[in-house]
Amino acid sequence: MSFLNEEVMWDAIIHCQEAYDGLFFYAVKSTGICCKPSCKSRVPLKENVTFYSSVSAAMADGYRPCKRCRPNLLQSNEEDLVQSIKQLIERDYHHALTLEQLSLHVGMSKYHLQRVFKRNTGMSPLEYVTKLRIDEASTRLQTTEQTITDIAHDIGYTSSAHFSNVFRQQTGYTPSEYRMWR
Repeated sequence: MSFLNEEVMWDAIIHCQEAYDGLFFYAVKSTGICCKPSCKSRVPLKENVTFYSSVSAAMADGYRPCKRCRPNLLQSNEEDLVQSIKQLIERDYHHALTLEQLSLHVGMSKYHLQRVFKRNTGMSPLEYVTKLRIDEASTRLQTTEQTITDIAHDIGYTSSAHFSNVFRQQTGYTPSEYRMWR
């Protein structure tokens, strides 16, 4: 941080410059939050800003990491966040997953998570869960003799009627029709 003066760092904050991420961090006294220079949050008052060479130094002074820019993560770009969410969904889609659980996993608000996920994948987290479930159900309907109710429960639906409705919306067939015609 010795080659950076306060004016250079302040300019980096005002212009949300990613090039300075990792070189320094800043904390805002009025909010108790520390951020990366590229954080898209509102620009704080200059007199409320303290500069740090590391997030841990800011945290040691009582600041908490920003939930938007996540300065405590080494890699926190959107693609990494989306990949992390996708991995969690792919691992646990057989169980009830809520947007709240996903948002806690990545440390951002559920509304921001929804926007970021949709912007990067073209679908919401719920649509992604549904796609995975229907893909697995389709495979099981074609390759096993499992009952529709068992398949529904195995892939995360508590009601076979709800599963049948979702399956029909996604494929145009009821599970029975799909099994018979595929």
